[in-house]
Amino acid sequence: MITFSRTLLCELEEELHAISFDYDNPINMSDNSIESTIKHLKVLKKFVLENQFQNNEDEIQFFKKVKPKFTSKLIYFKKIRKLETGKPLGSKRMQREYLEQELNKLNIYFCENKEFYNYYRLGSDFMDNRFFTRNNDEIEYNLETFYYELDHRFSTTHDFKVATVLANEIFQRYIENKIRNLSNNKSAIIQTPLDNKVFKWTGSKTDLIELIYALHTQKVFNDGKADLAEIAKCFEKLFDIELGDIYRACNEIKNRKIKKTKFIDALSENLNKRFYEQDYK
Repeated sequence: MITFSRTLLCELEEELHAISFDYDNPINMSDNSIESTIKHLKVLKKFVLENQFQNNEDEIQFFKKVKPKFTSKLIYFKKIRKLETGKPLGSKRMQREYLEQELNKLNIYFCENKEFYNYYRLGSDFMDNRFFTRNNDEIEYNLETFYYELDHRFSTTHDFKVATVLANEIFQRYIENKIRNLSNNKSAIIQTPLDNKVFKWTGSKTDLIELIYALHTQKVFNDGKADLAEIAKCFEKLFDIELGDIYRACNEIKNRKIKKTKFIDALSENLNKRFYEQDYK
């Protein structure tokens, strides 16, 4: 059970990493991340319902340490989506006030749940059997109302609280980083028109990096003397996009188990198909 869960978590984290790399817009990134997390949570739930924990300790370990890592990601990306869609379009002062209000909400939640937060962060375990095992009939009057609507075959009284603690800690850093960016007066990238037109790369970043890597390998720029990073910077300016660490992305492409040149293969296939269709019209 634990081994399967951890393997599934690694798969989710790899997928979320790729999504964060491919989407600059935080709302689009959040939507795709939420979809991916829900998909993996469904797989996890199905596995738990079809299998049994070996003992009480395994059940506690799962609901205290494993499942919250999945659920926390769902909570976190939903919080980002709500934050970004509700963000005011006014001055930096208005945006800063909005972000500080969100930080204040996190502080209020922390104060209201300080006892449990300290229990979890200090590594206490004397209440684990009550908090992190299923079918606990003891009534908790301070539980969130929605707890009673959950599927209790896949939930305990406090695994969602752990997930919220984890999500809030990461979300706090997200908000603080946005406040710092406002203070540092970071502005958006200014688009440079080309013949009064702006060309925006609307495919994934990974696809563009695969293309750049192929062009560099083919030595089609400056008689093959152009550096990979220089070519990437040129494409960033041309398409108004930030590619980040292209060497890490190249390694990820190289380490694909199936179809390393997925985008290049699709280009070739679609172009040949287009030529074929034109020839036989």
